[in-house]
Amino acid sequence: MRTSVGGSSYCVSKCALDMFTKCMAAELGPKRIRVNVINPGPIKTGFLTAMGLPNDASDKFHDGYAKGLPVGRSGIGEDVADSILYLASDHAAFVTGTNLLSDGGALAANHLTFEF
Repeated sequence: MRTSVGGSSYCVSKCALDMFTKCMAAELGPKRIRVNVINPGPIKTGFLTAMGLPNDASDKFHDGYAKGLPVGRSGIGEDVADSILYLASDHAAFVTGTNLLSDGGALAANHLTFEF
């Protein structure tokens, strides 16, 4: 949904999944199959350490990033899991082809930077 210097392959991949979701929702809708995607923001996972950051740097990143988020914290896996539960529930029976943001308001606040 926005660019990231040095992250073009990551950004393009996420964008492709968003469009794939819409296409599949249109194709599978007549079969009563709903297709949605969740776009998470900063979620405390092993992603940053898998990219080569030490644990303390990953923690520092999330602590710094959280300062600019409207909700005041980075997300946890349960935050994304709750979004999945919603989309899988009957409460979302009329939701298909959508990109659900679970980002603590990062996109809404146009939050691009973080403090260390």
